[in-house]
Amino acid sequence: MAGPRKKGAGRRCAIVAAAALAVLLAAAGAMADGLPPGLVSDAPIWTEKPVRIDRKKQTYERIAVERRIMPARIRITPRVAVFDSSSFREGGHLYVLTGAVAVDPRRLCRGAGGRIAACGQQARLYLKRLITNRTLACAEDYRTGALSFVTCSLQDRDIAETLVGKGAAWAATAALRAKQDEAMRRGDGIWTDTECRAAGRCPPERRRRALR
Repeated sequence: MAGPRKKGAGRRCAIVAAAALAVLLAAAGAMADGLPPGLVSDAPIWTEKPVRIDRKKQTYERIAVERRIMPARIRITPRVAVFDSSSFREGGHLYVLTGAVAVDPRRLCRGAGGRIAACGQQARLYLKRLITNRTLACAEDYRTGALSFVTCSLQDRDIAETLVGKGAAWAATAALRAKQDEAMRRGDGIWTDTECRAAGRCPPERRRRALR
């Protein structure tokens, strides 16, 4: 009877030793891969239930995700309402070009010979002719209610840049300042005004009216 017991005990010891060896090998492999020692499991690392993370104790790496906003395509119909040289309403929604500061539609410009031009209305009509019956590619910069501030392009050309380059708007960003300087040197649009050109900027129209 002693013989069979010794054989059974020896077989159990061999099984236990093999299991222990497997655990050690798994731990060694995990440590070699830079992982904490422990049993290797086939269980999924994701969970379908919310898990609270203690940021003081769990230092998981955060992977930044770039938010990509695809440009929206806006079809501008002949019914578009253009309020000035940087804002318009289409389909019940109001849009403002982020990169352009509009010219007051009531602004008058005085040239060197004393000639007066309705440059504010000219700037507004320039934007209307530019976008009517065209499809714009626009990215929304931010929104408040039914008002969207957008960066729009037409045939891969930034509309705000076009307006500033034609003297139909002022630059709202430093990136467009060079375009504004070029329009001012040429005397285009609002820069036909000698006072604006001499000062490098235009005084508010209300102050100019008060000085008349």
